[in-house]
Amino acid sequence: MTNLEILLNRSQSNDGVLWVFDNPNVDVFITFEVVVTASHLTLINYSPYQYELWSICKRMRDEGHTFPSIANWLNDNGYKSARGKVFRNPHIHSILKKKQIADDKRNKRYSPKIENMNIKIAQKSM
Repeated sequence: MTNLEILLNRSQSNDGVLWVFDNPNVDVFITFEVVVTASHLTLINYSPYQYELWSICKRMRDEGHTFPSIANWLNDNGYKSARGKVFRNPHIHSILKKKQIADDKRNKRYSPKIENMNIKIAQKSM
């Protein structure tokens, strides 16, 4: 059986369409990149003290306390900011907001992207 007969027989099995993949003298290469963004693998680097401060602020805020009342409670109980300062209400807001932003970023899921997709068709040398 000749190459032409083989190709014709194969093309009949593909509803009469002759694909380049059906040609035994042609190599087809498909190249692509898959880009995966995995933000959930990023760790948040809180010290145990910073995490304790956040836990106290979060618990008190959930109980209905205001930022100034939380700052006063922390100051009255001997807590200092991570930089050794007394607490003011903007500190409390910042602690809660930055943790929420970090959690949102860490929990965000991204779809994989396929980029730089190329098809290369090469004639085999005889």
